[in-house]
Amino acid sequence: MLNNVPKGINAMARNVIINHPNAYNCEVYRRRVGRTSADEVGGAPTLGGMMTISSEDEDDIRWELVGLGFALPGEVFQPSQMMDRRDANNGYADELRFLIEPEEKIGDPGGFEVLNRDVFYLLMGAGDDTARIAYEIVEVEAVVNVPPFVPRYVVNRRDDLDIANPLQPEDDEIA
Repeated sequence: MLNNVPKGINAMARNVIINHPNAYNCEVYRRRVGRTSADEVGGAPTLGGMMTISSEDEDDIRWELVGLGFALPGEVFQPSQMMDRRDANNGYADELRFLIEPEEKIGDPGGFEVLNRDVFYLLMGAGDDTARIAYEIVEVEAVVNVPPFVPRYVVNRRDDLDIANPLQPEDDEIA
C-alpha cells in the first residue's frame, strides 16, 4: 500500500519532466569497452585471472547511444555569479542535479534505465547541427525513501565531451 505513494510520485514526475517548458531534450550514452577477451565476467572482458577492471581504466572504449529523453534541472536555487551578458548565472557548485526521463517508459521498446557513469547531452536546439553540452552522472539520490525510489541524478560537467557544432567542417577541411 505504501509503495503506491512513490509510484504516484514517479508518474507525476515523469509527466512534469516531459511537459515542463524548461526541460531539455537529451541523448544518453553508455561507455562500452572495446577490448575483447576469451573470458568474460558480467559481460565485461577479463584480464587473465584478474577479473575485470573499471571501464574508467580502459584505453579502448566507445560511447553507445542508450536512448533519447528529457532532462530537467532539479537544483534548489542558490545565488551565484552572473555571466557577463547577464543572461544566465554560472551556477554555484561543480555538482548539479537533474531529473531525467527516457522518452519511452522502462520496459517499453526504446525505454531504458539511466545508470551511474552514463553521459548525457543536453541538446541546445533542434536538428542534427545543434550544440550538445555533456554531463556525467556520478550519483543517484533517492528523493523519497520508500521503494520504488524517486531518483534525482547528481552530475558533473564533462567539457571534454561537448559537441559545439557536429555538422560544421573542421578547420583543416575548409578549402
